[in-house]
Amino acid sequence: MRDQLTHLARQAQRPHITVQVIPFSAGAHSGMPGSFIVLKFDGDGPDVIHVDSMAGGLFLEKEADIRHYKDTCQHLRAITLSPADTAALIASLREDR
Repeated sequence: MRDQLTHLARQAQRPHITVQVIPFSAGAHSGMPGSFIVLKFDGDGPDVIHVDSMAGGLFLEKEADIRHYKDTCQHLRAITLSPADTAALIASLREDR
């Protein structure tokens, strides 16, 4: 786990990567069912949602689905630790290992 934490800490220093942790104290949240990605494209193209599932990846293009996942992103951002607090947490966990 120490190597994984070291990798996360290094990646978080890259200018185009933000690492944030949802603390256990946040409890159950809307991101728990599984991972998803909001794909944004240059120009006027609509956003697309990619959802990982046991059946394979799903691409969602309906406006209601996109709105739901974007709302979920906002909720998740609201309950995460800041990037600085996340970095401090990762550093403290690395020291404990």
